[in-house]
Formats: sequence, C-alpha cells, structure tokens
Amino acid sequence: MTMTPFARALVRKSERALKTARLALSSGDFDNAVNRSFYSMFDIARAALLEVGVAEDKLPRTHSGLIDAFRQRAVQTGKFDKDMAADMSRIESHRIRADYTGFEIEPNVAAEAVAKAEAFVQTVERVFNLGDTSLDGEYQSHTPSNDDKVSEMSGVSKIEKRDAQIEPVSLEEIRRQARENWLRLRQQKIEGLKGAGTGNDTDREARNDQSRSVDDDLNE
Repeated sequence: MTMTPFARALVRKSERALKTARLALSSGDFDNAVNRSFYSMFDIARAALLEVGVAEDKLPRTHSGLIDAFRQRAVQTGKFDKDMAADMSRIESHRIRADYTGFEIEPNVAAEAVAKAEAFVQTVERVFNLGDTSLDGEYQSHTPSNDDKVSEMSGVSKIEKRDAQIEPVSLEEIRRQARENWLRLRQQKIEGLKGAGTGNDTDREARNDQSRSVDDDLNE
C-alpha cells in the first residue's frame, strides 16, 4: 500500500520533532525535549492510523482521541505492545507539566522520554510500513522479532539512568496547577491593559480571552 502524501508529511514531522528532542536534551532544554518527544509520537501515530484505513477527515482532533484511536487500532488488534503504546500517555502528562506549570522537567525524565519516543517511532514505522525515512540508519541496532506483535526493545535507552526518582503527580493535580498559572497570567495581562489606559478595549480583550482557556488543551 502506497503512503498518502499526508501520511508521508506526518512521518517527516515526527522525525523532525524527534531530532529536535535530541538536540534539546543535549543542550539542557529538558522541557522542550519532553514536548518534542510527545509530538514525534503523536504524528507517527496519526500516520499509522492513516495506513490502517482511517480517512484524513476522520483522524481524531484531540490528543486523548488520538491516543484512544491508536490503542484501538494498534494494541487491541495485537499489532502493538500495550506498554509501549501507554508511553504516549505518560509522556503527554510530562508535556502538560512542562508547558503549563512552573514545574521544570528533570534531566532523567527528559532522557527517558526521548529514548521511549525513539523506540515508539521506530517500531510504529516498522509495524505499519512507514519506512523509507531518514531515521532508518540510526536504528540498525534493533533486530525485529518474528512475532507480529511489537514489544519494547530491551536497552532502549543508551542514556545512563539516574537514581533520583520522581514523586508521582496525578493528572488532576497537573490540571489544577496549569489552570492556576493560566488564570494568573491572564489577570496580569488584563491589569497591564488597564494600566496602559486602553479603556473599552480592555473589557473586550477580557471577554475574548474567556473563549479560550488552558482547558482547551488539557482536555485534548
């Protein structure tokens, strides 16, 4: 089956995001490393759904919808290991913390996210025949098993794992922190507009701002 132009574009986007994640990790930008790791997984999963017959206009439009659809089409059909698929949800939780709270991602968490994203992208490309990509040469060390079901590679990360453990934080707590930060920033913006003497424009800006909130992203 020939890949559609859109699927090819998603594969390229995934690979670019993964490359950026590696660079961010090496430069110490751990928040961005987690963000780019998640979106490398997100885009390759979208490409996989296209390859199993999901129409472009039927692709899920939210993060949670995409994760659920990939679970149904890949894990429940026996093509993909459920633990590796679950990595996408776990890294999404770290991404939300990095993007919407004052929490700074620890180096070992970022390193693990990049390593798991590399494994995820590689195996999705192999299982769903999304090959002929620029990352192929970097994955020569992995030998696929004869089993059609994908399992996570042993020794997937070559980055030394650290002893420090991260205290678990619930998704509800992440959402609460993100919402508080967003509301504080919005209030600062409104007060800044009032201080500038913009008059009615300030009220209109505040009303318009109500139509978009952090919940729009957190609920995706």
